[in-house]
Amino acid sequence: MSEGLSKRKIEDVKKVLAVYNRKVLNLQNCVVKAYKCMVIDLKVVEDEKFKKVHHLKKTISSLKKFCEALEARVKERENEIDNIRCTLACAQHDAVENYKASLECQHDLYAYGAESMSISTLLTKEWIAVEHPGVNL
Repeated sequence: MSEGLSKRKIEDVKKVLAVYNRKVLNLQNCVVKAYKCMVIDLKVVEDEKFKKVHHLKKTISSLKKFCEALEARVKERENEIDNIRCTLACAQHDAVENYKASLECQHDLYAYGAESMSISTLLTKEWIAVEHPGVNL
């Protein structure tokens, strides 16, 4: 009887071990499936990150080009402003010189005008004297 009991106990142990092995195998399969899902999810996340990084790099590149264009425009405007400042600085001096020259011209014109008026007056007096000898001027 003891042999029968030991065979039964061995069979029971074998059954328990078989059940245990199946449960362990099922757990291992679940772990493998979970790892596969994690790997797939990780690849999806990596792809999304890669796409996002690629998009951000493009955006940064575009912004750099835009900033470079703005810097070029700013330099152009600064050059224009410097040129205008230089022109204005020269213009002030030129305006003073032109004013002085115009005063001289005005003085000369008045002088020539006075001379021409006096000559014109003399000629008119002579003409009247010739044409109308009786008029006393």
